[in-house]
Amino acid sequence: MTNPEHAAALADIERAFGAHLPLAGARLAGKTALISGAGCAGEVLGTGAAMAILFAAQGCDITVFDIDRTRAAATAALIERFGGRAQLVIGDVRSDADCAAAVTASVDRFGALDFLINNTAVARPGGIAVVTDVDWNDTIDINLSGVMRLSRAAVEPLAAAKGAIVNIASIAGQLGFGVIAYAASKGGVIAMTRDMAVTLGARDVRVNCIAPGHIATPMGGAHDLEKRAMRRKATALETEGSAWDVAWAALFLCGPEARWITAAILNVDAGSTARTTVNALQGLP
Repeated sequence: MTNPEHAAALADIERAFGAHLPLAGARLAGKTALISGAGCAGEVLGTGAAMAILFAAQGCDITVFDIDRTRAAATAALIERFGGRAQLVIGDVRSDADCAAAVTASVDRFGALDFLINNTAVARPGGIAVVTDVDWNDTIDINLSGVMRLSRAAVEPLAAAKGAIVNIASIAGQLGFGVIAYAASKGGVIAMTRDMAVTLGARDVRVNCIAPGHIATPMGGAHDLEKRAMRRKATALETEGSAWDVAWAALFLCGPEARWITAAILNVDAGSTARTTVNALQGLP
């Protein structure tokens, strides 16, 4: 990054949002990405905003696709502060028309679509005994069917670009968390990733999945200090992740280093899925 003002602005963002590595680079220079659920909710970044900022800092043009105009505009403004290029598309992944419009806007503005990041999600509480039909249907429609709709709309431009899709799931799709609708939707995203990879491989589109663990985000209870301390103890590293950890994993999966990786499920979870409850409670000598 040669412009001193842009470099200073990016450094300010790194400090403000606790980036653990410098964000600037050129690994995605000349590429374009459509990222759903990429709005910024405040002083703690969600995974979508972190991916949008990192990808832009690495030279990628970004379409911020979000249902909330204020949050989407906040992410775009952060990107533009350091000289990145971003556009807003306000829409709902429950709408085929909105998904198609987001893809069209990406191609019209930036000339191509290289990467699709399916990140939009909601988390409704409740296990099997208490989950309502409304919460179940809404969660599946957004978290699972939304991935299908946006991916389906993006197939042709992604194939033309020999691009990549990264679906954001969760370790809740692999372990019991007592949130049955969310768990079912994220388990479905994992299964969908493998099927999409097999279907789209012949068209030179790679499809991979990230399953985040206990990370400090607005959805992940970043403001609940007691909950965060408990969740740190549940990981093998006994540390807490951030949205940046997911963003760097997505950057790798979209970058040239991952050219021969598809249908992969990458757990970004500090070993949570490898640690038993007993071990987490007792610790190791």
